[in-house]
Amino acid sequence: MIIVCKRPTKRLVKGVRYEVENLWNDGSNQRWLEGKVGIKGIGRFSVGNFTDETGSEVQKVNIVKPVQAPRHLKFSELKEGDILVCTSDNYKTLLKGGMYRIEKVLSEPTRKMDYRGAFHIFTEERVKLEGVSRKLKFTPWCFRKLNSEESREISLNEILNGEEAPVIKSKDIRKIDMMPGKDKVLIDILAKSIIDPNRHHLTIPEWGCDKVASKLSLIVSDFDHLMDLPLREILDMMKK
Repeated sequence: MIIVCKRPTKRLVKGVRYEVENLWNDGSNQRWLEGKVGIKGIGRFSVGNFTDETGSEVQKVNIVKPVQAPRHLKFSELKEGDILVCTSDNYKTLLKGGMYRIEKVLSEPTRKMDYRGAFHIFTEERVKLEGVSRKLKFTPWCFRKLNSEESREISLNEILNGEEAPVIKSKDIRKIDMMPGKDKVLIDILAKSIIDPNRHHLTIPEWGCDKVASKLSLIVSDFDHLMDLPLREILDMMKK
């Protein structure tokens, strides 16, 4: 369903059409939820801020997208040679969305002392990925296996074009150098540094390296090629 904004907010523009993701408007919902609409990619708002495409009131109906609980990967499902996709942006060396091949699956008994001084044996689950120097503690929500479409595409490329799976293997490539739209990421870091009131004596690029994006292992010279660009060119770059 498409609705049109009639009352602008900080996130909505008057007269612009928006796609409805969820709508709670048939009178049967809990008081705090009734009369709300979820706009795809933006947030939840009052239905009174919108009309339908003809200028009439939004329909008195419920449109609720079913929410599927994410299925977390189990350690027992892993084996050497499997390709995993990183789903977290919290790793310093792993790229979110990047593919990595399992080199080793490690299940190691570890002796640990509790707060009372008693020792317990528990199993520590770790994976060693190709191109990553250290063993990583296995966290189910940080990785997923390839979906059927990804597996099929990789298989076809291997058979028809002789191409290897696009697995990240190099130990010498920084995370920032693997990111698509690298310049847009760098500009976003500079923008956050500019408006940060806690910057103190550091330059804008220094603050970006040290505080805004500390996990990317940036150095000040990473921003050098952007420093002399005219503002219009930077703005055009961020539109793409």
